[in-house]
Amino acid sequence: MTANHGGERTGEQAGALASVRGPGGDATAPSVPALEVLDGDETVLAVEAGVVHAVVGSRSATRRFVDALSGAAGGRRRRRTAEVVRIAGTAVALASRAASSAAGIAVVTGGQAISWTQDVGDNVLLGNEHGSGVDGFGAAVRAALRLGRPGGDARGTDRDRVVRALATVGLATDPTAAVAELTALERRLVELARAVAAGAAVVIVDESGAGLSTPERERWQTALRSVAATPRPTGTAPVVLLVTGTVTGLAAVASAVTLLGTGSGANGPRTLPVSDAADERRVLDALAAGLGSAAGLRGVDRTSDSARSCPDRDTRPTERTGGLRVDQWHASHPADATRTVVDGVSFACAPGEVLGLFGPLDSGAGEVLLSLFGRSYGATVRGAVSIDDETVDVSTMDRARAAGLLYTTEHPIRYDLAFLGGVPSSVSPTSLTRMVSTGLADGRRAYPATTGVNGLAAALPGAHRGPSVEQFTESLRSLLDTPARVVLLAEPFGDRRDAGAAERVALIRAIAASGRAVVVAGDDPSALVEVCDRVIAVRNGRVVGETRPDRDARGHRDAVLAVLEAMGGLA
Repeated sequence: MTANHGGERTGEQAGALASVRGPGGDATAPSVPALEVLDGDETVLAVEAGVVHAVVGSRSATRRFVDALSGAAGGRRRRRTAEVVRIAGTAVALASRAASSAAGIAVVTGGQAISWTQDVGDNVLLGNEHGSGVDGFGAAVRAALRLGRPGGDARGTDRDRVVRALATVGLATDPTAAVAELTALERRLVELARAVAAGAAVVIVDESGAGLSTPERERWQTALRSVAATPRPTGTAPVVLLVTGTVTGLAAVASAVTLLGTGSGANGPRTLPVSDAADERRVLDALAAGLGSAAGLRGVDRTSDSARSCPDRDTRPTERTGGLRVDQWHASHPADATRTVVDGVSFACAPGEVLGLFGPLDSGAGEVLLSLFGRSYGATVRGAVSIDDETVDVSTMDRARAAGLLYTTEHPIRYDLAFLGGVPSSVSPTSLTRMVSTGLADGRRAYPATTGVNGLAAALPGAHRGPSVEQFTESLRSLLDTPARVVLLAEPFGDRRDAGAAERVALIRAIAASGRAVVVAGDDPSALVEVCDRVIAVRNGRVVGETRPDRDARGHRDAVLAVLEAMGGLA
């Protein structure tokens, strides 16, 4: 079954992710993990059934992890003959989303895989219908759900599955209610209930995107624990993998944490138990150990042109007046004016200072900078901006430039519109806002941000692409010769293995040393520590902490840990 709505194929996207049948058969021995991921002789992950297990890492690392297990990586996935995934001791092939679903893996995306044209019950069964399909369920069972009666053999079974799944996740909502009437948390719970109704053996909860309030997060964590503790039709409970960047508070929901791309080995995984705040601190310390190397950002030849006018950071002025001041800055999602992404952020950056905003995509860090530059992000934007103690108008890009504010990035924020008019589209935030206002795009949809164009769109002639590595480095060089008083840089470090990474750091320092206020947004705490005088942590659109990195290179790891503690993790 493929249901078409809003220009998207839910059979291939949301339905495929949830169309799972947990592997049936005999009960496995207790010594066999419910889920194993091996890379050669190395065990990446081994988890028993009936637990919530956290997976923490940089957004790029967790994205690859989720794509690999969900089958979304497809042919792009790194092929290794020794790479094995076992579910209940049985090796499975995850070459596509359909294959992953058939193996018993469901992915919960934070309410993004919701069909807006169908009600709660239809969404819970999306991709998991018995015989009659979604349309049959909606037409014949909707009345039975209202009256509390079974709708027939297969339909009655579907009704029972919906009711049980909603009860498991703690959502007391009429299955015939429209999903558009639900809160963001309730839409997450509907997607989680879909995995329960499917009998998934492995439920991957991808926690990217906007966050929840404290009461909502507690309710969400209760739902995850309930799913992990509820036996499936086959008799065993599922594995719940919580893929996240937030460490603080993990002990309330997870029993252990696996760190991706960190540890004492060759950037291999490491698993730590987590039961209290002290364990969470040890997880943060392990993250800092894995992220603490900045060798790729150092070693610039100080006689090179890139290092001109670039003294050590200790000689930078830090107490000068003027510079940039931002007060109570708010910005909504480009498609939905009611969804806050930047929530009352305030900060100041003095001339000659490099201020870091630490946070991944959708945290609000990068979105702050883009919305400041001509309100290039957000359906609604408000707040006050002053430069050198004078209030300035940054409502358009031309006015922002005239005020002395410039913005640049190697990785522009984009939004995929699936198949709009039969053509794959990837658009900027301002274009998305315009398309929603004219009815060309559905403002109710989640539209998660990305910094890369989808594979099909990228193959089209004229598809939007960000600047090349050299083009972006050259744009940093050119900033030294502009009259700009404030420079905003989003993700300026590129690949830290690239020989040009150290040159970029030198250029950023040189721009600040010339008397400009420089604000850098990034998700790599080690890189931010290397270049910034102060780092502000931004999560869920709010400032959650601040630290001054140790300028002594020998204290680099401790400085990274201080940044992670200010954030409470990587997200």
